[in-house]
Amino acid sequence: MAIARFEPVTINTVTNGISTVGTQTTTITKWFDSRAKIKDVHNSVRISDRYRIYSDLVNLEFNYTPNMRTVVNLQQNYSVTYRGNDWRITDVYESNDRMKVTLLCYRNDPSAPV
Repeated sequence: MAIARFEPVTINTVTNGISTVGTQTTTITKWFDSRAKIKDVHNSVRISDRYRIYSDLVNLEFNYTPNMRTVVNLQQNYSVTYRGNDWRITDVYESNDRMKVTLLCYRNDPSAPV
């Protein structure tokens, strides 16, 4: 049986816009702090012809609260800060009894030359 890890995370709001000169901007603002049960951290690398692309996946399990319901319904507007990095939500899994919600989050590191 694995040991459960509960670690502090921050839920952020993500706002996309366009600046006055026409460039796309992304603003990340802290919404609230929480603790998540951390499961299944995957670190992978994909090597193409010229670059290595590193990507990480993590499952974050939360209790189902009104704030988490908002995140579930509009997941593209939120991100998670975990271990000092910004993680974007790719999938959401709700338990059938709506007691828990699991966020599958990803983070892409910059590509590096081979």
